[in-house]
Amino acid sequence: MVRSRFADNALVLGIIVGLTFGAMDLIVTWLFPLADDTPGALLTFYGPMFVLWTLAAFRATRRSGRFLSGVTTGMLVAFATFVVFDLMVILRVNLFLSEITGRADWRNMMWRFQVSGFDSLRTFVNVDYIKGAPLKIGVASAIGACMGVVGGIIGSLPIRPTVRA
Repeated sequence: MVRSRFADNALVLGIIVGLTFGAMDLIVTWLFPLADDTPGALLTFYGPMFVLWTLAAFRATRRSGRFLSGVTTGMLVAFATFVVFDLMVILRVNLFLSEITGRADWRNMMWRFQVSGFDSLRTFVNVDYIKGAPLKIGVASAIGACMGVVGGIIGSLPIRPTVRA
């Protein structure tokens, strides 16, 4: 099977992005364990991630001259990002479980644990996060494809030479 350098680079970039954002999530949780995931906080966190996916798609389109390269790159970068990021989130939950259970956005999780029949909160949370991972990775990959469309469209635009007077 022939592997393209383009696909390998997208996956490596995704791994780097996932590790970076996962590390940032760990640091923020360590510093502010009770900070809720408000819409503004989520936009501030995920917005730059989406921009990176768009930039990767733009670059892939420019380098290859093909729109589909940008879409594929956006999707692959997002996929790899979220595989790694989800693993980092599971690490975060296990490291800071006792601290984050007091968060307001964890009320539903705590209620679901109480009615779940599980004896261990840690086991329940790990199972819950692992069961939710495929959907999260799939949604992130779809968003990455959308960012790939944006980056691909922009990357497909002709470059106009600047005229200096």
